[in-house]
Amino acid sequence: MLLFFSSPPFYPDNVHLPTADTPLSSKIQDNPKFFPFLRDTIGAIDGTHINANVSLEERQASHDCKGV
Repeated sequence: MLLFFSSPPFYPDNVHLPTADTPLSSKIQDNPKFFPFLRDTIGAIDGTHINANVSLEERQASHDCKGV
């Protein structure tokens, strides 16, 4: 799965990395709760999780914030 998601045509068609010139979202910029912490952020993961079956040795490094 990793090879599939990181290889053409999937990756270049679906992953669009921001640049330093990409404007900051007004949702972040206009919110004093977020802006002080995210002012220099040029990208973020949207919370999408992909279930994966990994070896026992790799499980600790491959979990999300809920331990899954």
